[in-house]
Amino acid sequence: MIFLKAHLYRFLASGLLPLCVLSAVVVLAVGYASAAGSGKPKPTRSDERLCELMTQRYELLKVSVQNSELSLASGRVDLPTHQSLLDALYRAQADLCTTAAERVQVYEKRVENLISKEKLAERQGDAGRLSGVEVAQVKLLTLNAQIDLERLRLAQSASEP
Repeated sequence: MIFLKAHLYRFLASGLLPLCVLSAVVVLAVGYASAAGSGKPKPTRSDERLCELMTQRYELLKVSVQNSELSLASGRVDLPTHQSLLDALYRAQADLCTTAAERVQVYEKRVENLISKEKLAERQGDAGRLSGVEVAQVKLLTLNAQIDLERLRLAQSASEP
C-alpha cells in the first residue's frame, strides 16, 4: 500500500508538476509580453459600448443644438434652454476627448461661448424679454463652466512633473 502511494506521488512529481509549472510560466510570459508590447490595454466590449453611447449622445446633442439655434432665432426656444443644450453638448464633446489638453481646449470654448451668451441674456433681461431668474440661470451655467475649467487646469498641472 505504501509502495502504491509512493509510486503515485513520484509519477505526479516527475511528470505532471513540471508540466503545470511550465505551462503557467508560458501563460504568464505570453500575457506579459502582449500587455507590454501594446503600450495600451485593448478596449473591452464595455469600453467600446461606452464610447459608442457617448458618441451617439454627442451626435444627438449636436442636432438638438442646431435646431435650438433656429428656434431661438424665431423665438420658440428661450435662451436658458438653448444654453443648457449647448452646455450639455460641450460636456459630451469633452467626454469624447482622449487627452487632458484636448479636454481643456473644449472647456475653454465652452466658457467663451457661455460668456457671450451671458452678455446676450443680460441685454435681453434689460430689455424685459428675460426674467431675472432666467438671466441668473445663464450666469450660473457660466460660473459652473468656469469652475469646471479651473478644476481641470488644476488637475492637469498637478499631474505634470
